[in-house]
Amino acid sequence: MAIARSSPLFDEQLDFLVEKATPQELLAFQPSEAAQQRADELTEKNKSGELSASERAELEQMLEFDLFVTALKARVAKKIS
Repeated sequence: MAIARSSPLFDEQLDFLVEKATPQELLAFQPSEAAQQRADELTEKNKSGELSASERAELEQMLEFDLFVTALKARVAKKIS
């Protein structure tokens, strides 16, 4: 699935990271266990309608970062193929 972004800053950030880290480092990136547990907790609270405003903002930030990492990994995969 391709992620479409039109922001030049978004593209600059992706290009910077692709150039500064090895493809293997970028492709291997995973959130820490604690971060994954927090994301799971917020997702469950969201499903049950129990998120506070600050938790909603935190979850939205996590989702944006996940989209960024997905786009980064897609760009790296395309570069090395």
